[in-house]
Amino acid sequence: MLRVALRRILWAIPTLFGISLVVFFVTTLIPDPASAAHEAERRDPLSDPRRAQFKDLPRFLNPHPADVRSRAEADVVLIAAGGAPAESAARELVQLGGAALPYILPQLDNLGPGARARVAVALAPVAQRMGFTETGLDEPGEASRFWERFWEDRAVDFTPPAVHRAVHRLTQQETALRERDLLELDTYALSDLILAMGDVTDRHALARLTEMASHVTGRPSLAMEDATLDDARRVRADWQEWWYVHREDYVAFDGTERVIARLADTRYGKWVLRGASGRLGVSSRDGEPILDKLEARAPLTLALTGLSLLLSYALAVPLGVFTAFRRGESVDLVLAVILFALYALPTFWAAEILARIFAPSLVLTTATAGAPAFSQTSFILGVVALSVGSVAVLSRYERASMLDVLRQDYIRTARAKGVPLGRLLVVHALRNALMPVVTLAGLQLPALFGGAFVVEEVFGLPGMGYETLRAVEAHDATWLTTTLLVLSVIAMLGLIATDVAAGALDPRVRDTMLARAGGSRS
Repeated sequence: MLRVALRRILWAIPTLFGISLVVFFVTTLIPDPASAAHEAERRDPLSDPRRAQFKDLPRFLNPHPADVRSRAEADVVLIAAGGAPAESAARELVQLGGAALPYILPQLDNLGPGARARVAVALAPVAQRMGFTETGLDEPGEASRFWERFWEDRAVDFTPPAVHRAVHRLTQQETALRERDLLELDTYALSDLILAMGDVTDRHALARLTEMASHVTGRPSLAMEDATLDDARRVRADWQEWWYVHREDYVAFDGTERVIARLADTRYGKWVLRGASGRLGVSSRDGEPILDKLEARAPLTLALTGLSLLLSYALAVPLGVFTAFRRGESVDLVLAVILFALYALPTFWAAEILARIFAPSLVLTTATAGAPAFSQTSFILGVVALSVGSVAVLSRYERASMLDVLRQDYIRTARAKGVPLGRLLVVHALRNALMPVVTLAGLQLPALFGGAFVVEEVFGLPGMGYETLRAVEAHDATWLTTTLLVLSVIAMLGLIATDVAAGALDPRVRDTMLARAGGSRS
């Protein structure tokens, strides 16, 4: 059966790929949040508000992925030519900053005197950001001479090993000289700065790193030295998310990386790699990391649905067996009416009824860390409300299956031999009658998850449903798509588990599965 389970999991991979495509197309149909008021920002590619959702990238194939080298070279051409586009190109070049210098400064001598002067003057804000106070940087001649001297003196520092040493020294101890060395590297050091943020545990070191990154990028995301652990974690996640979106603006693609970028530097590639690498991003609603939210919310929702499924089977199987055995009697008819009424009762209505009866004294709605607190009894009521519909459905399936088994010849033979009624029902009939109901467990999971979202809202349970409804209100597409994919994976694993359970219950099913998998019974 292990081989069967592994085979099912392997077949689930293309299914998940198909699900990811569907979810991706749905998210790409969401209207662009950038309104016409941001049209001026759209002219600057680095500040395009659509970038957070990668809507500035092609969907599936990027034949010409843009990196810091291509952006800088294109900006130099526009600035050298002058005219209206030069102003926008100069702004982008300043944003690229030190990361663009290794691809610009060695080529300045290849430009004509006028073009070289215009590019050198356009880089004056970068020099000021690096801490240079020389006067005359807005003068063509002086600016050209400054950048020529700068590259002669500092070219050796614009290498990965040198940057790594500079960042490591700053994390160990802050001194004016170490800060100055890193400051003069500007955005060229961003890759190591962001990487170091994820590794350091000292809040003082994190504060120094975020201060440097904020200075060179202009982002106000800072970790204070007295920040709490949650605040530090939030700032770190914010920088890592920003870097995931903007990394290509500050690094160059070389060799195989450029080939990979044709697929990876696309809207779908970014979207898939984010989930596969665990970089689920941050919520646009409150800035919290999506992964942290999942870790906090998912256990409650999984417990709610899991216990509801167990309770449903614990009640439905005995009810199905009892009503099948008492077929046609008054108790069977009464239970049938009650179960059909429960089946017709919407989950939200059942939850609302229980809430109105018990909630005034049992359900707490005091906000704690952005989510309502709740009592154990409110959780129990949620489990009961979520189980109502499942009990009605599963019990009727179990009754029908049990009736079919009770008509079999081996049951009549066992009864004729005087087998006790309890043993007849439980040992001989129930095992075969469970098969159709067990296979329904995988199909019940998606329905239970959908109902759990409503139940959590009614009883104030801070699970995935509570957070999802808040995300719908705030149009938080990152959380919504992540939740959909997570629930798809869970539902698929549930289906695989039911297949394995069916094989364990029925040897005939197990033999069929093994035959299809190319195995043998062992």
